[in-house]
Amino acid sequence: MKLIQLGLVGLYVWLLDISYVYFISPEYAYMGYIYRQHPSAVMISISMFFIIFPVVLMKKELDKPSELVFWILYFIVYIPVVWVPNYLFTLQPDFIYTNVLLFFCLLIIGNVNRLPAMKITPPNVNLGLLKIIFVITLLIFFLYIFKVSGGISLKPPINSEDIYDKRMAFRTKLTPLAGYIIQWLAKVCNPLIVTLGLCKKKYSYVVIGLGLQYLLYTVNGLKSTLLSTGLLIIVFIAFRKKGRDFSILFCISLCSLLGISIFLDFILDQSYFSNLFARRMIITPGLLTTYYVDFFSTHPKALLSYSILEKFIDPVYDKSPPYIIGTEYFGRPEMAANANMFADAFANFGYIGFLVYTVILAAILWFYDSLTQNEKWQGVGIILFVVPAWCLADTALTTTFVTGGMFFTLVIMYLLLGSDLQKGDNR
Repeated sequence: MKLIQLGLVGLYVWLLDISYVYFISPEYAYMGYIYRQHPSAVMISISMFFIIFPVVLMKKELDKPSELVFWILYFIVYIPVVWVPNYLFTLQPDFIYTNVLLFFCLLIIGNVNRLPAMKITPPNVNLGLLKIIFVITLLIFFLYIFKVSGGISLKPPINSEDIYDKRMAFRTKLTPLAGYIIQWLAKVCNPLIVTLGLCKKKYSYVVIGLGLQYLLYTVNGLKSTLLSTGLLIIVFIAFRKKGRDFSILFCISLCSLLGISIFLDFILDQSYFSNLFARRMIITPGLLTTYYVDFFSTHPKALLSYSILEKFIDPVYDKSPPYIIGTEYFGRPEMAANANMFADAFANFGYIGFLVYTVILAAILWFYDSLTQNEKWQGVGIILFVVPAWCLADTALTTTFVTGGMFFTLVIMYLLLGSDLQKGDNR
């Protein structure tokens, strides 16, 4: 089984390579997706060593949410971060250091499952009351978003021009509160409906949840609204055998997605599907992390002076790291080049930030693992954490905790655990 797993990882890297070299770079080189040279044998060997080693050490089963986070970060952040610099630069020590530290950070996350469960006393709450509160909250949130955006539109933005026009139109109307609400809807509320539908076999819930996500997409034009739900369904399919062989099935799913995208783009002589899946979901975290490390290795660290520490530290820059990278590497001052928790950690504190952010995340995952020990809610807890886990691959840890839905996911699982106390079913 381990050899099959290693072979699938090799196939995954090969498909990413084909996507980048033949479809993504030719179409999006002007956006920073550069292909300077084919990697040398030495670079390939070093990269594949770092890519394969974590698989050798980790089990293929999935029992806890922390293991889910490990595999999502491994496939969507770690592998691209290790592999993409091969296209951009010659062999440089900075990127070897990055790979080594990311490897140890990944091992820390992957071993949270070994910690003993915390003793948590959940509140005694009524599940029916929770459902009523959730439905009312959902209704209020959607009504507010539709009011701010100017109404409901069932026509989705399709081409790039329509998508960016939709995004800009929504941003001009966006209030700070609406910004938070639309994120919570897309990353907590709607995924919860889909998750409950999948895990409890109430497929009408799945249809409702997907429909609500579609409505949000017609409002904000963000592809991540749909892609995150697609990833949730992929994880559910890979998890169906109670997590047995999860990493193998998850890798097969991702390879299938990449392979089908390559095939369709080749047949249709385009790059649409590779752009949508390979570039947007997988390649971009690696590319942006490379640029973050490249820039902040030779410039002062941001030290969160633009965020939670702004009252204690004088601003190091006049803009946050995503806009700095957008300006320096893409020539677009208005572009927020959000990367992932590790890129953000490096931008603020350098390599020590990798370890600090990883320890903080490990503590959160330890608590969440403890919340999902109950057999009744274990599957729900794991699948519900897919979107926050993907947010870690797409934005900062602090952002993921608040707007990315991680905090509210913790609260939801805490309340669901307490809802069983009235029935004496808290195992």
